[in-house]
Amino acid sequence: MKLFADYHTHTKYSDGHGTISENVQAALNKGLHEVAITDHGPRNIGTGIKNIDALEEILTEVARVNDLDPGIKVLAGIEACVVSSAGDLEISQDVIEKLDLLIVGLHPYFFPEQLKDIWHFVLPNHLGRFNRRARERVKNTNTKALVEAVNNCPVDIVSHPNLMMPVELDELARACTSNDTAMEINTGHKYSKEEIVQAALKAGTRLVINSDAHSPERVGDLDSGLALVKQMGFPPEQVINLDLESKLEGVL
Repeated sequence: MKLFADYHTHTKYSDGHGTISENVQAALNKGLHEVAITDHGPRNIGTGIKNIDALEEILTEVARVNDLDPGIKVLAGIEACVVSSAGDLEISQDVIEKLDLLIVGLHPYFFPEQLKDIWHFVLPNHLGRFNRRARERVKNTNTKALVEAVNNCPVDIVSHPNLMMPVELDELARACTSNDTAMEINTGHKYSKEEIVQAALKAGTRLVINSDAHSPERVGDLDSGLALVKQMGFPPEQVINLDLESKLEGVL
């Protein structure tokens, strides 16, 4: 068994340190068959792309690289932030339709959809980092927001669930199963991932193992995630970028 794809990588267009071509070459060097360019959206503070025009540049560059037939399939996507407690995303449906891949996640630093969400969504999450009771209270808000996003948008992957912004993983997993959305095992951050696997096991949710690479050197760094799902006895056929027969079969 081997992982044939890394569907979550960042470049200089957002807060990464490499170019699209460098990420592609790094994925090739790791023996991958697919790699996705998924920079942060424009409403992530200090980490997102400058604007939607930058996304158009990414789409054009990915198409150019694919035209060169680099020996690997390159997908153009985005890691979109949930920007309201109602589950709104920072990008429109028109933009989503241009993408090969939509990753959606919760991030603590973003420009909210409405001013009320500063008080009910943004600030409670920051307070929750230091106060257990506040963290438990905001978990319901976070879960509702993420579940609504999964229910209302064509989300392929939920990125790093439960990282910094807590959610009820069982409820999220059920929503992901109903919408054929995968939950991510993110090897780029150190946080508890066993609970994600457990929730996916109970709900029959698919998983994906991604690097969340912010430099070309980390693209395809997936071994720890593969070791985790093996250790916990997660069904290998439910890991969407795990090739059971060491041959590429498209999954997205």
